[in-house]
Amino acid sequence: MKNRGFTLVELLGVIIILALLSLVIFPNIISSFFDVSNKLDDATKLLVVEAAKDYYLENRNNIENLDYCVTVANLQTEGLISYDIKDSDGKVLPSDMIVKIKAHGADYEINGECVVSNSVIRNAARAYYEDGNISIAEGESRCITILTLQNSYYLSKNISDGNQIYNSNISIKLTNTGSLNVEFNQSC
Repeated sequence: MKNRGFTLVELLGVIIILALLSLVIFPNIISSFFDVSNKLDDATKLLVVEAAKDYYLENRNNIENLDYCVTVANLQTEGLISYDIKDSDGKVLPSDMIVKIKAHGADYEINGECVVSNSVIRNAARAYYEDGNISIAEGESRCITILTLQNSYYLSKNISDGNQIYNSNISIKLTNTGSLNVEFNQSC
């Protein structure tokens, strides 16, 4: 009677064939998985950028000459994206994630920074004054806050000094001495 089992050579042949097949198939499966994941992240970014474009179009008269930053929370509050938008890992997008809209809606940058210098804030205060939003008699001083400039679209919200978001209650002192003198972060 003949024993009907596999020989060692036959078993090794099957193992080698399976190993070769796995070397060919598994990288493609793994690659496909990551491609789908990356496409989902790209789709999520595109969704956020499209919402920022809609935000810009709705507010273009106010912000068209600024580099303007909106957060995911701003877009959610405006009803432009849902509150539970997730990335490919299933994590809800952070509400403080920033989308930077370049002046005139020319470009959109996710996780951009709205870094401004004190001179940009001074120039915004000067423009606010020159546009007649505040009157100051010669020899007098008046104070406004960063929030005033943000609410009237002379400054973007979510601006930072490169390290942290500016406190919106920081005062800017405007003094009319025949010409306008602007002092940033002064007590009034």
